[in-house]
Amino acid sequence: SIVAIAGGAGAAYAWRSDGTVWAWGDNAFGALGDGTTTVRTSPVQITGLSNIVAIAAGAFFALALDANGDVWAWGSNTSGQLGDGTVASSRPVPGKVTIGGVAAIAAGQLHALALMNDGTLRAWGENANGRLGLGDQTDRPVPAAIPGLTSVVAVAGGNAHSIAVRANGEVWTWGSNVSGELGLGSTVSLFLTPQRVLGLNLN
Repeated sequence: SIVAIAGGAGAAYAWRSDGTVWAWGDNAFGALGDGTTTVRTSPVQITGLSNIVAIAAGAFFALALDANGDVWAWGSNTSGQLGDGTVASSRPVPGKVTIGGVAAIAAGQLHALALMNDGTLRAWGENANGRLGLGDQTDRPVPAAIPGLTSVVAVAGGNAHSIAVRANGEVWTWGSNVSGELGLGSTVSLFLTPQRVLGLNLN
């Protein structure tokens, strides 16, 4: 009864149709959310999660979105990627992110993104290379609104960059660009705010 899966750094996650989430693999920083740091070679249920409708995974942390539009996070929190206002080494059980009204979630290596019901975006966690799209490189332990993006319908996180798609089909990217991963026709090292990818429309 698996609905969706996600892969993190050495860990795997499965969301079942009954709204529970299961995990296995590397449990460094409590990435499996079972209250321990014990490696699991078979799936275990993540503590305290119910009515889940989406999951996402980063490097030793993961996110879950419930039917009420609340986001839950667990695992590594060295850059504030759990979004609860703290910066600590880890939390091995899910805790609520200081945000509501979320329609979709995504995770990068050390940062997280939320697509809000109103089509705007929030980001938190590691902000080196400007991967949060906030115009600076300061980490955020709580969700912050990404300026200038509206009518967003999809979002994704990479190693140190992020991507959004707007309802009109435009693709916008920001963060690290050392390998041209932002699709902007250059290898300028980074962009701190969202940039439109020209010549690409997904409609």
